[in-house]
This record gives sequence, structure tokens and C-alpha cells, in this order.
Amino acid sequence: MGVMDWTQIPESENLTELATLVGQAEFVLDFTEAVRGCFLLSVFEDALSTDSSTRYFARAIDKDDDAVQALANGATPEEAATLCIREAGTSLRRARGR
Repeated sequence: MGVMDWTQIPESENLTELATLVGQAEFVLDFTEAVRGCFLLSVFEDALSTDSSTRYFARAIDKDDDAVQALANGATPEEAATLCIREAGTSLRRARGR
């Protein structure tokens, strides 16, 4: 079985977003004992994107509090992940009041 080319799926009135999972990892941010979070980071490729600078996006969700989230995009999976981890730190500090 070959690899599917998701970019060939046409956008429609009802299908407005389509992304494929590039990779997933868990990471921990530890600023203080009170400001610590374990996140699930998922990096996606936007199959419908026409802008190469935002082709990839990453989402991080705190595993203990799904209200603490981060989202970022970039030209590469690594750029999107790096920006998302940075944003997760900001979101975590705000949520924990630090």
C-alpha cells in the first residue's frame, strides 16, 4: 500500500481544514513546584495550506488540565514545535498565576 497524498483531497464548503499528523511527543515544563506541566505535543501538516510559512502547526495540551493549551505554526515542523513549546510555557504560567 502506497503513501496517501492528502493534498489531493479537494477543499469543499464543508471540509475547510485537513491536516496530517507529522509527529507527537510529551514534554515537561518545570518553572517552580507550583508551576509545572506535562504536555502532549502534536505537530501537523496542513494539507490545504497555500502559504509555506504556515504549512505546519503544533498544539500542546497540558495532560492534567486541558484548559492549558498552546498553538503555533511555522514553515517547518521543528519551527512550529519550538514556538508551541514557548507558548505553552506562557500559558502554563498564566494559568497557575505566576
